[in-house]
Amino acid sequence: MLKILSHAICATILPTKSEESVNPVMLNKPFSSLLSDLIIGIIQRYAKDRDIVLALNWALPIILESIQAQALSLFLANHDQSKLQCEICLGPVDIKGISIPSNTGLVGKSFTTQTGLLTQDAKTDANHYSAVDKKTGFETHSILTVPIMSGKRSYGCLQAINRMDNGRITHFDQSHLESFEHLALILGVAFENLSLTEQMIKDALIKKDLLTAEETQKNLFASLENIDVIHGLVIPARNLSGDFLDYLRIDNSIFFCEGDVSGKGIPAALTVARCLALFRYMANQGQSSAEIAMYLNHEMYQMSERFEGSAGFVTLFIGQYDLTTKKVEYLNCGHGNIVICDANQEIDTRASALPPIGVVPSEELNWQCEQLELDAKKMFIFTDGILEAKITGTNDEIGLEGVISLIKLIACLSPQKGAGKIQSLFIGNRLETCDDATMLILGSFNTTLS
Repeated sequence: MLKILSHAICATILPTKSEESVNPVMLNKPFSSLLSDLIIGIIQRYAKDRDIVLALNWALPIILESIQAQALSLFLANHDQSKLQCEICLGPVDIKGISIPSNTGLVGKSFTTQTGLLTQDAKTDANHYSAVDKKTGFETHSILTVPIMSGKRSYGCLQAINRMDNGRITHFDQSHLESFEHLALILGVAFENLSLTEQMIKDALIKKDLLTAEETQKNLFASLENIDVIHGLVIPARNLSGDFLDYLRIDNSIFFCEGDVSGKGIPAALTVARCLALFRYMANQGQSSAEIAMYLNHEMYQMSERFEGSAGFVTLFIGQYDLTTKKVEYLNCGHGNIVICDANQEIDTRASALPPIGVVPSEELNWQCEQLELDAKKMFIFTDGILEAKITGTNDEIGLEGVISLIKLIACLSPQKGAGKIQSLFIGNRLETCDDATMLILGSFNTTLS
């Protein structure tokens, strides 16, 4: 950032001085020639402490001496620019911490109009905020007030009070205002660069967190048990997926789920993590599919009430497959049609019987599981991203008919190879989708899996 700023102001970087001392050579320079030196010093100190107020604490005494003012104050705007607070104050009266509305006084006028103000006689200026004088007994004569801004953005104001000449109070003139405005303009450039740097740091941290979250989510989906009769795929539309699937074997049963969280990005990914954690925990605690679904619904509904509906919802398919009887007990909570296919590629579909998770209170719903005989059959569960996929180069979504065609294409393959085939169509750019695409395949035709 130091390099960027030095280009912006065309200045030569001076050697770093100690934080506690002020270079006497700088004090002897004309005010206008100090500008670039001051900015470089501010940036250097900000880079060390990451505190703009500390950095300006070093610079303002130099400015006070150069402008030959009796007092100098720095006001910075709050986040919504409704108030201006004095962050630094030099002079006989300390007003640090005072906060005023951003439309009050000379500081407020300069800030809102984005213009510098020269006040020759404060006593006759109606905009002068005289309350401080009355409270402290300080006598204000002439004032320079300038906005600190870059482009159209205002950061605050600088205010100098009472020009001093050999110990005598005199008046500021237009040349002093122009120099002060020049300083504020350069400070505005500094603030803008600091703001951009802060955003770059935040973006870098967010990017790092996203990469970590993406890797964690990939590992989560990739670390599923290797079970012959079940496998799935998750293809995120972005870095993080709002779709999820999971399955685990407990004794002679396989517990499984697939879901689609409303929304995108980090909020959806957090909901995914919450659902998967609760699913695993409750399944390992011996809870049934219905009990898990009911509890997830209760949690999501309570959260939605707390956040006035902004928590979203989850479409969920959850079930339990008995490895001995080949029977499935399941609940379809707003997850759309599933497809059942036999060895002769005869197709059956089943629609959802419950609303999505988090929409209706649990006590108002019937949580009785549906049952399905899956002997010599396979069940295909998928999210909207599969239904809304398009053959690359076309504009029409494949829809349920297209999904059934894909299922027939992979029906004779093992769940693992079938999921791999579907995934290869997206990776090879033969299919494309704007949404997360997820499919879970369960069952076999009682033949040797290929």
